[in-house]
Amino acid sequence: MKRLDKIVNMKNTCAAYGDFNGMHRGHLKIITELVAQAKKRGMKSVVISRPAKEEILTNEDEKAYFLERAGVDVLISCENEPDLLEQAIQTIGAKVLVVGENHKNLENVKVTANNAGIEVIICEPEKEDQQIITTAIVKKALIDCNFEKVTSLLGHPYIIIGKVVHGKALGRTVGMPTANLDTCETKLKPPSGVYATSIYVDEEHLKAMTNIGKRPSVDNFDYVTIEAFILDFDRDIYGRELVLEVQRFVRGVEKFNSLEEVQQQVQKDIQKVRDFLAA
Repeated sequence: MKRLDKIVNMKNTCAAYGDFNGMHRGHLKIITELVAQAKKRGMKSVVISRPAKEEILTNEDEKAYFLERAGVDVLISCENEPDLLEQAIQTIGAKVLVVGENHKNLENVKVTANNAGIEVIICEPEKEDQQIITTAIVKKALIDCNFEKVTSLLGHPYIIIGKVVHGKALGRTVGMPTANLDTCETKLKPPSGVYATSIYVDEEHLKAMTNIGKRPSVDNFDYVTIEAFILDFDRDIYGRELVLEVQRFVRGVEKFNSLEEVQQQVQKDIQKVRDFLAA
């Protein structure tokens, strides 16, 4: 899949555009229809994404992760385009637009596209318990640590993509060196706590216990870290990009009085993670 940071001249494309902040089942339905229509008509499938500036569920790298797997040909991420619809019609040569039925500007999309002779394909929204799936509903489930619901709403586990960076190596003091994951500041992180997670390094699937949040037992710094202790793994992966899937909430943040207490709790947490991921 080709990635661009501005709209460029193209011909004969099938396009979808919007924030796609969440890549939930409703978004994925639009993308699946986009790819199918493009293949059917011999066109390129193009997604025009407007990156959100507020706290986000899915950043541009994560959108690209899902779109590439769905078979999209081009992802254009552009923050400053004044009118993406007009740009899509005039510049990328869109012959077909695929949009969701609950698009906030649906009537304007239909009128503008019809005036330009562009076919509009409208996708019905996806629902969960008779309620239309929205990014806001996914965020609430995430904040509530209801990861079974999060996965159901998204159609996939909640992911965090980032590079492994050097931390303070404090995990080694409790016998568990961790991979410190760096991601964008606006990425919405799960509430502070310990999680059972899956990790992919170049498509290799690994299991991990991941701590998200501050570390009251080891330092007093006021920032959130994402530290993954990968089970049964001892290779150097500094600088590598990881895809981390959050599977289950294990426990919240606790402050321990001694290194021995931390080590004992770590062993309990590891066993819970093994049990969760083996189920």
